[in-house]
Amino acid sequence: MANSPHQDPNSNARINKRFWFLVLSRGGIGLGGLLLVGLIGGAWRLWVFVQKELAPLAEQNLTTSLNRPVQLGKVKGFSLTGVSFGSSAIPATPTDPDRVAIGGVDVGFDILQLLTKHTLKLDVTLVNPDLYIEQDQQGRWITTNIAPPTKSGAIKTDLDKIRFSNAKLVLAPYREGGRRQGTGGEG
Repeated sequence: MANSPHQDPNSNARINKRFWFLVLSRGGIGLGGLLLVGLIGGAWRLWVFVQKELAPLAEQNLTTSLNRPVQLGKVKGFSLTGVSFGSSAIPATPTDPDRVAIGGVDVGFDILQLLTKHTLKLDVTLVNPDLYIEQDQQGRWITTNIAPPTKSGAIKTDLDKIRFSNAKLVLAPYREGGRRQGTGGEG
């Protein structure tokens, strides 16, 4: 079929360009909408995890690692560099009178190291801790055995630093006859 003298030879190319522009722009809007919905859903899921699941999960892991109960407070704050928990405690047990009451726990970490090396180095600060530690008959002050990790996961967690801010410490030395010295006082 021959081109008529009044038909522009580039008109077919312009129609094709317009068609692809419409398809791609509408497809881009649809894809952008799906991406936006995905980002909003992901942010909502992260918020739910941090607010409702993070503290119980960390509490369970600490209880397992320390072989004694740990009561971790609710999440008070979260960012890409750390998380803050409210009032927490490590209560005394029937076999170990040592105990800790903590006003808050701040945990810092390096998100870049987590993404590149799959290692989460934790920098933990115990805020306003009140510690009570008794010496046992063998002369040991702390008898808690930290359990080794039970399984190797995708992320290695490492307690890099632990700090105390505004701490109170009571040390009760063991004395023959079963009575403790220094109980009730602060040291």
